[in-house]
Amino acid sequence: MIVRRLFLLIIIINRLKKMEKINSIMEKCDKLFVYGTLQHGQSRNYILRGLKFEKAALLNYKKLEPPSLGFPFIIKAENSNVKGEVYYGVRQFLINQIDMIEGEGNLYHRIIIKIYLEDGREIEAYTYYPSKMLIKNYM
Repeated sequence: MIVRRLFLLIIIINRLKKMEKINSIMEKCDKLFVYGTLQHGQSRNYILRGLKFEKAALLNYKKLEPPSLGFPFIIKAENSNVKGEVYYGVRQFLINQIDMIEGEGNLYHRIIIKIYLEDGREIEAYTYYPSKMLIKNYM
């Protein structure tokens, strides 16, 4: 009985260490690439107000804007680019709020992508990629 409990405890500790490592990696990313309602001048940009941003492009993706949906999403597409903005200094508590707004896990999944700035530099940032359900229903 004691050996079994010890074994389970070791498994739990190892899983927690893995989660800690994943969270550490995720928290290091403080940039967010936006291409729709979160952009400057759009309806949901208020949540990013005050943060530094600049224009950026996501290569080999295409932006779709189904009229019946009311907001855009992106899909992978060679030889296409999505123009948007990258916001800097996006803290984890703000990411959590945006996750709720974007329906992270249902409508979208937050992923890390490589984007290109106007000066040609490549950086990594979060963005929201549509769920399979969203793609299936609106393509």
